[in-house]
Amino acid sequence: MAGLAAPLPGRTLVLAVVLGLAAATAVPLHAAQTKKKDPGDTAPVLMSRTGGGDAWADVKELQQAAEKGNPRAQAQLGEMLLRGDGIAKDEHRAVGLLEKAARAGNSAAAFRIGMLLMNGASGVAKDQPRALAYFRAAASGGEKEAFFNIGAAYGSARGVKRDYAEALGWLIIARERGADASAERNLRAQIASQPAWIARGERRAKEIAQEFAGKKVKDYLPPPAPLDTPAPAASLAPPAIAVPADTPKPSIDLKPVAPPRPSLPSLPPPSMKP
Repeated sequence: MAGLAAPLPGRTLVLAVVLGLAAATAVPLHAAQTKKKDPGDTAPVLMSRTGGGDAWADVKELQQAAEKGNPRAQAQLGEMLLRGDGIAKDEHRAVGLLEKAARAGNSAAAFRIGMLLMNGASGVAKDQPRALAYFRAAASGGEKEAFFNIGAAYGSARGVKRDYAEALGWLIIARERGADASAERNLRAQIASQPAWIARGERRAKEIAQEFAGKKVKDYLPPPAPLDTPAPAASLAPPAIAVPADTPKPSIDLKPVAPPRPSLPSLPPPSMKP
């Protein structure tokens, strides 16, 4: 997440606003000196990090795009409504838009729904097994933090049986894709006395990469169901290995990284709080 500078007198501020489920994403700021209005100047645009050429001049255009079914617009508007950034906070509407975007294949929206389910927030029921399904969907779309959160869930027994080898496999993939590597190092250190687990984890990392080849976000989403009610529990894990009672239990907590706060040129800088 990166802060956005407030507009400066005598300058036209063009903001590139990014939506994504990644840690410490830098948002480029470009300020062009304009003493006199130039006919060639363009208005500030609100842009999605996911690319594809989608750009909106203001919230009104963003809302119109969302109403027409644009998944990127739905995801970005949903994030803004969820936070109350640049628009009145409306968690119910935000969740609906994020779910629509996820169902249309937007990986960042799937990650956000997964976080809401994992924590039980914004009117979404706490449902950790279903959260993992959304994280898998987000991972298939390339969200590195989704791989990390799945590994952390296996290491912490959140929504799934504890399985250190499986946790290691997911954390390896997360690190290879740019996520924080400290959790993987911590886990390796704490299960160093179990080389078979480490070997299986390294093998699982290769298998996981192959499992995601050619897959799409929609391939991993759970069946549509109300998000304000927990769904019937379902195991998302392969059979867990037996863990000896005297095995050290590493503490690998989920480390959610909130997407950067969308903002408009006329608004004050967003808060640095997640």
